Amino acid sequence: MRRLLFFFFLCNFSVSLEAQSLQRKSLTALRTSSPIEIDGILNEDAWHFAATATNFVQREPLNGRPASLDTRVKILYDDQAVYVGAHILDPKPDSLWTELKSRDNFGMADYFGVVMDPYNDGLNGFAFFVSVRNVQIDYKTDGQDNEDYDWDAVWISETRIAEDGWIAEIKIPYSAIRFPKTEIQEWGINFQRNIQRFREITSWNLIDSKISGNLHQSGQLIGIEQITPPLRLSGTPYFSAITEHNSESGKWNHGYNIGMDIKAGLSESFTLDVTLIPDFGQVESDDKIYSLSPYEVFYEEKRPFFTEGTELFSKGDIFYSRRVGSTAEGYQRFQQDYEPDQIIDNPEHEQLINAFKLSGKTNRGLGIGVFNAMTANTWAKVKDSTGKEQRILSAPFTNYNMFVFDQALWKNSSISFYNTNVYRPDEKYSANVSGTEFRLRDKSNNYETSGNINISQHYSQDNRPNIGEYAQLRLEKVSGNFLAETWFKYISDDYDPNDMGYLNRNNEIGNGYNFKYNIYEPFGKFLSLQSGIFINHYYLNVPRKFSYLDVGFDGVIRTKNQFYAGLNINFRPLGHHDYFEPRVPGHHYFTNPSFSINYWGSPDYRKKFLVDYTIGIWHIPKQKLFNWWFKLEPRWRVSNNFLVIPSVYVDYSMNNIGYVLDSLNTSASRSIIFGRRDILDFTTSIEADYVFSPDASLAFRARHYWLQVDYLSFYDLQSDGNINHNNYNKNEDFVVNAFNIDMVFKWNFAPGSELLLIWKNAIYSNEKRQKLEQDYWQNLSNTFDAPISNSFSIKLLYYLDWQYFKSGARKKGEGFGSLGHSIRNLIT
Repeated sequence: MRRLLFFFFLCNFSVSLEAQSLQRKSLTALRTSSPIEIDGILNEDAWHFAATATNFVQREPLNGRPASLDTRVKILYDDQAVYVGAHILDPKPDSLWTELKSRDNFGMADYFGVVMDPYNDGLNGFAFFVSVRNVQIDYKTDGQDNEDYDWDAVWISETRIAEDGWIAEIKIPYSAIRFPKTEIQEWGINFQRNIQRFREITSWNLIDSKISGNLHQSGQLIGIEQITPPLRLSGTPYFSAITEHNSESGKWNHGYNIGMDIKAGLSESFTLDVTLIPDFGQVESDDKIYSLSPYEVFYEEKRPFFTEGTELFSKGDIFYSRRVGSTAEGYQRFQQDYEPDQIIDNPEHEQLINAFKLSGKTNRGLGIGVFNAMTANTWAKVKDSTGKEQRILSAPFTNYNMFVFDQALWKNSSISFYNTNVYRPDEKYSANVSGTEFRLRDKSNNYETSGNINISQHYSQDNRPNIGEYAQLRLEKVSGNFLAETWFKYISDDYDPNDMGYLNRNNEIGNGYNFKYNIYEPFGKFLSLQSGIFINHYYLNVPRKFSYLDVGFDGVIRTKNQFYAGLNINFRPLGHHDYFEPRVPGHHYFTNPSFSINYWGSPDYRKKFLVDYTIGIWHIPKQKLFNWWFKLEPRWRVSNNFLVIPSVYVDYSMNNIGYVLDSLNTSASRSIIFGRRDILDFTTSIEADYVFSPDASLAFRARHYWLQVDYLSFYDLQSDGNINHNNYNKNEDFVVNAFNIDMVFKWNFAPGSELLLIWKNAIYSNEKRQKLEQDYWQNLSNTFDAPISNSFSIKLLYYLDWQYFKSGARKKGEGFGSLGHSIRNLIT
């Protein structure tokens, strides 16, 4: 209690509790009865009579000061869409930055956009941006500044460079957004502009950097009346074909898929997304690594259906979508138990049959989300020792489900209830996680209390129910120069959300304090500063034992020449009692006091060639462990269409000590062997993107991961956490190599429709060696001797919209099947 009182004393000392009244500008939209052609000219009569939004202010670098160049924006609307017309003034149009990137990538280009909040609650926003080259960028955002760039709407835009700047004209169909079913609409709205040569971002309504949350700092859009949310019904059927070759088996495999994605508006606010027999062959390969730790490797989700519009399902942090269609349970077992010539077919991943998600918000601010997915029985085909073919179940039919209720409250506050369920009927197995999450802010929007409580439950045919608990509480000051936070976390030893979620360790109690001081105004040679210190300590929950104390500093500084630098310093002054590294309950390994330092720098991205870099060390003096790393990532903008990014990362750890194996000895007690080792992680990659037009691009990425582990000596782990030398002498040295190539040609030949040509190359090897390779190039050459998998595929998606067919008319630039127009754009 005394700690909490001290925390609040610091917070109250630094800022007044008086409510801040944010000034909101207002803009009136004009109804138009005449058609608007999206051509980037703004010559229709309606544009001349519409009200103008002007007098933009800086968001960066000089927050709150007038914009260097003015911008004039007008809003029109009719029964089908909202129209945004922007005259972006610039006396030197030849100085505009015009880098061409693929969709959802600003690159180094001037851009303009609008952020709409149709419910005017500061919690759900839709953003539509265009670069000066008419590259479209759209995303959804919330009251906490989370931005979902995986969300892709279908809308129309055109830009044009003029004598006094450039023009952006945007048509946003009502089917692309959600808004309340009321006669008179009042939306939150803001416009933003980027002047790349000044590195200046401006907005129409001021976005104060000292105040947490951007969306609720929007202006108001009034004047929209008597519009009706349309029937939102669209489908995207697809056809894909693939041919694969594996050098180990020498076989070519061919196949094709036909499926469909469906999007249906069940009301003005709720949308149902369905994917039938999905194919994610175009998704970029994972950056595979080998983990020496006891924790599962976390890979980010890249499949479009599972990344678009999933913000509701992040509540409680219990949904890890990679669980759906994950690696089949028996895949590794069949790979190990059978020779390559015995394996006829061993699918690596479970087959996803279908999935759907339902999400939306009621007029009273209740967000509802439902997710469901099914994976089919996954079978492997193998030959036994007699040559007889067998069909063996590798993964059973599984149903994955989640539902969320999220009620919006005052001042960006909310409370949520959620549940996940995994059910395997053949195994009579069920896993549930249920919980609640809350976020409460005061009237001044300065203070926030947040937390969540989860309960996991596992039921199986042969075992008693297993129930675990998780709880977290945070008290924060979130606005102003001085920020502060205290937190507490409790995880029981039986808590396990990993059937559908991700948690790397349970059975832990932790709490901490974080204090930050940020400077948002320029001072000396600097534009801004972020700095903070933290003190966190952790305990094993059952039995209650101290684990470690973390003390550290984080800082980021930005100079007036747009150079960014960051420094992280971390100390563990009391060492670390690691209860997870031994892999056996009731044991722990003690490491002596340690410290780490990490520094990174990033030059001005306006340069054609620059190098981002990171360097760092981790040192345990008493243990003689010394770990150093660096990363170099040059960026070469060859032209406005062509960007090349090579990367080199080296991480070398000397005298690292960790788990090797455990086994029962003659006295039936557990023997845990640790090893002292040198570890080399050498990762290189190169990315090259060539953009032909806003609708067509070629992306190439190659990556090589080389991990080499050289054991120097072995030890027995003692009951007190220390280690003693032993006579273990088996060779445990090993090398891991992973090599991937992903090359994708993408052509958006019509709004929402695309053609993809994909080549993937994959090599993975993990082998023990008597002699480790010291030469990088020789190791790379050896890597290519491992089995190689190559695949070539094509995928065609075609967007069909009910409103388009209902209208029965095609306007220039709006036809969803205008192949000829798109081909001409591609050629030119």
